[in-house]
Amino acid sequence: MNLTVGDIAALVGGQVSGDPSVMITGVNGVDEAGNGDLCFIRNVQYLPQLAQSRAAAVLIQEAPADLTIPAILVPKPDLAFAMVLKHCETQQLRHPAGIHAAAVIDPTATLGHQVAVGACAVIEAGAVLGDNVIIYSGAYIGRAVRIGAGTIVYPNVTLREETEVGARCIIHAGAAIGSDGFGYAPLEGAWMKIPQVGRVVIEDDVEIGSCTAIDRATFGETRVGKGTKIDNLVQIGHNVRIGEHCALAGMVGVAGSALLKDRVQVGASAGIKGHLSIGEGATVAARSGVIKSVEPGSIVSGFPAIDHQEERRVMVAQRRIPELIRRIRLLERELEALKEQLT
Repeated sequence: MNLTVGDIAALVGGQVSGDPSVMITGVNGVDEAGNGDLCFIRNVQYLPQLAQSRAAAVLIQEAPADLTIPAILVPKPDLAFAMVLKHCETQQLRHPAGIHAAAVIDPTATLGHQVAVGACAVIEAGAVLGDNVIIYSGAYIGRAVRIGAGTIVYPNVTLREETEVGARCIIHAGAAIGSDGFGYAPLEGAWMKIPQVGRVVIEDDVEIGSCTAIDRATFGETRVGKGTKIDNLVQIGHNVRIGEHCALAGMVGVAGSALLKDRVQVGASAGIKGHLSIGEGATVAARSGVIKSVEPGSIVSGFPAIDHQEERRVMVAQRRIPELIRRIRLLERELEALKEQLT
């Protein structure tokens, strides 16, 4: 990145306090920033760190009187910094261009305008790719898969047959979408596989992390609503329905046929039992185990997951158990002593 402070102010819609001609060549945190770096200050508690920083400029709401470096004044410095990071990402990324000679594309596949396909990617019969789709090397696009305009599919992603992905999605390396759901029935001491004949539908503006698995439905659809963000190493079972603008952190597991309504947030390593409903706007804390449905707007934590405030009281009580045991033993000894006196 090579932008002046004035250029960055124009990019983020801010005002410059200080020299707008100072050149910015990188971005970093306030503690790590060096010569040429831009940092940001979210609130005043970080001003002492800013005074010690070697940053070349700062994004901030209001510049302190003793500030010696240029400042870009914006209402929300963290959001402005994200805009700068987006600009940096655009400069750094080098997406595949055109169709690589080593790509394998079935003649019945349909590719939109300016589609890019990397080396050794495979696109099967009947697949439809919208305009400006980017398929990285080694990705597998199965039969009759549909991908919306502007979606990016990173290396070694697998999109199994009839999966549908919306526009402007990002699917990170190694994700597997449309694999068979975990469906078996006991039969004479063994397991009989239940055919999984449904599909997966990913709506617009969804981001899916590396090595996440989203299983195809037994029948019907497994669906992820628009704007939802899914971290790395997440397991979404068959026939799960996830609403719009949800967020699932790493290593979350959602069992089959669960329903997550709009704007649900699920913390890392939480597990959700199948066939449950997580109400709109609810939050499931990290490492929770949800075994019953959750009301809209509520916050649950622990295992089994209960109301978060109640769980906090339980945790405080647990810390007191050693002291309570000590006191009980002391009371037992005192009681025995009283009994001996009475006899």
